Amino acid sequence: MNQTDHILLKKIKTGDRPAFMILYERYWDDLYRFVFARTKDKELAEELLQNLWIKVLEDTENIQTDGNESAKGYFLKHLHYRVIDFFNSNKKDRATISIDESENSVDLTDAEYFEILDENEITDLFAMIDEVVSMLPATEQKVYDMRIRKNMSVDETAEALGLSNKTVSNKLSNALGEIREQLNPKYQSSKKFISIMIMIELLMKS
Repeated sequence: MNQTDHILLKKIKTGDRPAFMILYERYWDDLYRFVFARTKDKELAEELLQNLWIKVLEDTENIQTDGNESAKGYFLKHLHYRVIDFFNSNKKDRATISIDESENSVDLTDAEYFEILDENEITDLFAMIDEVVSMLPATEQKVYDMRIRKNMSVDETAEALGLSNKTVSNKLSNALGEIREQLNPKYQSSKKFISIMIMIELLMKS
């Protein structure tokens, strides 16, 4: 059964990683098209979207949904104003932007940036990742658990484990490298895996 954005946001607030990934996959393509069509800047589009997803993680309860329990309108409005902020801060000329413009108004190869994962694939992929993590050295398991699963900062993790910040970062880097190396071969070179790793990096920055 397809879960509404409202339900997914409630789950995300409790730390549900698959719920975050479902929402992320549901809207990445449309939101990327929306921003790129207005800025023609790939890096800026990625930056604005990354900031939006961090907001979803950090400020979940304030993400608004409409009568159909969809957050798409909120996301588009948020990005609309961030694009305006960008043009204003850079003193660039801009045309009036409407959030009702078609997101399909530009032929964009980057629209296929990520493949869509269904809910079962997301669950299976996280299970594979967790299996790899379970075989890591104890310290790397603890670092991964605190930084990724519990969203703890580098400082908090370092203090809890009695490690330096640099060691925490190195341990997490080692863990992610092992995940890339050991993950089921069908994901190793897949765009699907890229989206998973970007999600993990977002969690690291939250």
